[in-house]
Amino acid sequence: MIDSHVHLNRSEFGAEASEVLTRARAQGVTGFLNVGYDLQTSRESITLAQNNPDILATVGIHPHDALMLADENGRITADGTRALQTLEELAADQRVVAIGEIGLDYYRDLSPRPAQKAALQAQLALADRLELPVVFHVRDAWPETLEQIDQCGVPIRKGVLHSFSGDAAAVAWARDRGFLLGIGGPVTYKNSRLPELVALAGVDMILLETDAPWLPPVPYRGKRNESAYLVHTLEKAAEILDMDIAEVDRITTESFFRLFGRPGAM
Repeated sequence: MIDSHVHLNRSEFGAEASEVLTRARAQGVTGFLNVGYDLQTSRESITLAQNNPDILATVGIHPHDALMLADENGRITADGTRALQTLEELAADQRVVAIGEIGLDYYRDLSPRPAQKAALQAQLALADRLELPVVFHVRDAWPETLEQIDQCGVPIRKGVLHSFSGDAAAVAWARDRGFLLGIGGPVTYKNSRLPELVALAGVDMILLETDAPWLPPVPYRGKRNESAYLVHTLEKAAEILDMDIAEVDRITTESFFRLFGRPGAM
């Protein structure tokens, strides 16, 4: 199994971070993609990846922090230009395999929407220039995000829609563009729409993720999530798809490396 979206550097893990990794590896997790969401966590992700051959990193500015790049009217600021230059420098590290997580979040709306759109567009342009795939964060902004991607003016070659919560139309959109869907703990929740969307997408379109320390699967709902719990998402996906667990594991792992590559010793 590969945890395709995790935040191992979060303070929720604290001094227990090494034990979290040990427990995950004991459960069969063979790789982790540690995802940055601002400059500091991007740096921390790189450090983790440099110190652990089974960890890879991403760098990016989350929509919550879009004002780091753009003003409330959607204009890239001088500080934003410098932040983008820093992101580009960080992305040059051989352990960095994607730009992200980036996108739109209209649920919390912690940054003005024009700033969110400008930050997304600027980072899509960066991903295109560096020829890196993109990890997308989308919440309550599915039509707007997909429109932004289609209208960004650069070819976004590859990407994953992290913590997928879209609908059948979003599945079709992703299939047409060769994008993958990040499926995590919510697929195990009662009354979730995700099982039918996973069935619609099929095993070739999904990646397994935890988004730890958030979104734990049943039976850990309400507790801190960690990568060792990824097995419950794998088992649920296999049940939905009526497939052998080992086969779902194999295919999703192959999809991960097809999207992000296999740098270093991983």
